[in-house]
Order: sequence, then C-alpha cells, then structure tokens
Amino acid sequence: MQINNPFGSFYGYKYLGVYKDREATLARDGAGNVIVRPNGEQVYMRFNYPVVDYVFQPGDAMYEDVNKDGTIDYRDIVYLGNSNPKVFGGFGINLGYKNKLRLSTFFNFRTGYEIINGTEMSTTNMFGYDNQSTAVQRRWRKEGDVTDIPRALYQSGYNWLGSSRYVEDGSFLRFRTVTLRYNFDKTLLTKMGLKNLSAYVTGENLLTLTKYTGQDPEVSMRGSDPFRVATDNSMTPPVKMFTLGLTASF
Repeated sequence: MQINNPFGSFYGYKYLGVYKDREATLARDGAGNVIVRPNGEQVYMRFNYPVVDYVFQPGDAMYEDVNKDGTIDYRDIVYLGNSNPKVFGGFGINLGYKNKLRLSTFFNFRTGYEIINGTEMSTTNMFGYDNQSTAVQRRWRKEGDVTDIPRALYQSGYNWLGSSRYVEDGSFLRFRTVTLRYNFDKTLLTKMGLKNLSAYVTGENLLTLTKYTGQDPEVSMRGSDPFRVATDNSMTPPVKMFTLGLTASF
C-alpha cells in the first residue's frame, strides 16, 4: 500500500531497455557523471548490493536507478499503475424500420486501467527450457546490439523482474452483440394461422479495439483479496459467435 494510491495498484522497477555494451553498465550519479571509488576505480551497476551483489553485464535488463546509488534494490521500486478502470460501462443503439426490421447493438468498454502481461513475462524470460515467444529472436546477442529483449540466461540473472516492461494499458472498446430481426407481414401470418413470426441473426464479440498486445484486455480480477491486480495469463478470450433463429407464436 502507498498513500494516495488505490487498492489494486502494483509496483516494480522502471524498465529502460538493455545494456548494449560494457560502458552502458557504468553507474552514474544524478548529474550523469560516472561514480568512482576513492581509489579512482569506476563503479558498475549492481543488483541488491551488498546482499546479492550481482554485477550487471552487457545484454542484461536495464532498470532505472531512482536514487542514483549504483545499485538496483527495493529503494528503486516505483508505482507502475493500477487495475481500476477510470471509466467502464456499456451502451447500445436500437433502430427500427416500419415495424419490419429492428437492429439492436451493445458495446462495452473500460478505459484508464493497466494490465500485467503475465504471458509475456513467462514467454520472454529465457530463464528455463519452457517454450518462448518469437519475440526472443530479437534478443541481445553481442556488444552494440540495441534491442528491447535482454540476453538469454539459463537459471541466472535478473532480466525478468517485475517492471514496467510487462505493464500495458488495458483500455478497450468491444462490439459485444448485434441482432438484426425481421418481422413477417401480418397478411402472411393470418394465412399461416400465426400471431407472430420473426427471423433474426445475432453476432457476438465481433470486434475489439485496443492497443493491448496480449490475447484479451478484458481481464477479470477474481477473489476477495483487496490487493489483487489484473494479470493476463492468456485465458481463452470470448469467442466470436453467430446465431440464426426463428421465433413464432400461435
């Protein structure tokens, strides 16, 4: 929890990309100058000094050193967003023509909320032998490479820590349903001995407008834990469906 931030907030490191070469791993102070020890030795960026004291290497993930002390640790963790939409809801449009045709639509939306892309975190970490995304083909391989995917490190390193790298805007507008109904003429109904007869076609989940790169931006937050956040682990998204129907009454 943090004062002035809502429940459903999440925190982590700010991701800055990948260290392209050895020089990029030099620790720098607030003025941008390289930090040096009293003996004149240059200081390189470390993770969690002195407990872990991992020295970042070219190709490693680069996280923002917020307090400019040359080490990435809990003091560099920042607010990254929250899973509470600023606005959410739905709306529809209904149109009719001479009591013959009727068109009904429904849209739902969320805006101003963030999602943790858990799928990307697990398919780009290159930490084990699990299947990985094709995105890892653009990973760092040699000094000078400029990319957003760190090098592959089996069971070591800190290249996939919780960071802004895996946080995305989950805003979306979804065309949820549309139904077109035709009511048959009363003259025909009389001949057939019917009171009402209509045919309709319904389409569901036809289109989703979003900048989210995952499978489905409409992530649900299950459970009663007030600290839960929207995490996308690629559950099956709503399927696109079409239904043809005929209704009649005698």
